[in-house]
Formats: sequence, C-alpha cells, structure tokens
Amino acid sequence: MKTLFIFILLSLTTVAINAQEVTILDETKLFYAPLNISVTQEGDSYIYNIKESHSRQFSRDPIGFLRSNFDIQSFIAHTADSKYHAYLVTFKSTNGSLEADFDSNGRLLETRQQFKNVLLPPDVRNNIFNDYKGYTVTKAKYSARTKGEILTKAIYKIKLENGKNKQTLKIDALSSGIGVAVN
Repeated sequence: MKTLFIFILLSLTTVAINAQEVTILDETKLFYAPLNISVTQEGDSYIYNIKESHSRQFSRDPIGFLRSNFDIQSFIAHTADSKYHAYLVTFKSTNGSLEADFDSNGRLLETRQQFKNVLLPPDVRNNIFNDYKGYTVTKAKYSARTKGEILTKAIYKIKLENGKNKQTLKIDALSSGIGVAVN
C-alpha cells in the first residue's frame, strides 16, 4: 500500500512537471503619463485643467511645471493643420492659472500667473508677524508676469484681520527679491 501511494504521488508529480509549457507572449509597450489632464479648446486658445493631485506642484513653480510637463513642439505638430502664428496655452488648477504665449516656432514669449491661497515666503511671513502683531492673514494672492522666462513683475496681495480691524498689503516681490509663489 505504501509503495502504491508513493508510485501514484511520483506519477502525478511527473505528469504535472511535463504538462507545463512555456508560452511566449507578445511584446507590450508601457507609457508613462505623469499628468492625467483634460484639455479644452476655446477658439484659438487651449486650456489644460490640472488635477488636484498636481495642483501644489504647479503653484510652487508654474514655469518649471510648464517646462517639465508640456512639450510645445509636439503641441505645434498636433495643431499643424490650423496654421497658427502664435499659441496661447493656459494651465488652470484650483488655486490659480498660468497663461503662456508661444510664437509659431515654439519660443516662449511671455507668461501671466495668478494664484490664490499661496503660502507666503518665510521672509514675508516673518515681517508681517513682526510688523502686524495680533493680525491674521486671511487671504494671500500672487500675480506675476514674465518676458520669456525672466520675471518682470511679481506682486503679493495680502489681507490681514485683527477683530474688526482690516489691513491690505501689496508687496512687490520682484524688488524684494522673492519672486516665486510657494504653496
């Protein structure tokens, strides 16, 4: 009986080992798409709506985000049948937007940035804390303009409250040497 059991076990093992075949699969291509964004067209302009998961990265460095996540040359190739002389591309998130103007060759001409609910740079926060004791920052907006990638205008608009007292500050970030909204 013991011999029969071992013989059956060996037979089943041999059948199982011989029954396996190697299956060769077709090649599969994987693509990495870091952004899952929706694109809408309004006339000659295109709007890229940035998902909430990338909103913070976008508002930290809008032009860097544009450079790393948008290929103007493939955009031009995609819209080649329209024969545009210039391109207006807008990136929008829940906290703000970046409008970028490109020429027909794909060179960045200028940008306009508008962001709300920004986290102020440490120097600005410390100055406000020291100069406006008891006040709370209720709103902070950042707007900027560039020529190419060079910052030409950058302004923080900050609303402060202390009970019924309200203050509005306008800080020229360019002359202060701050220049980039950090959220």
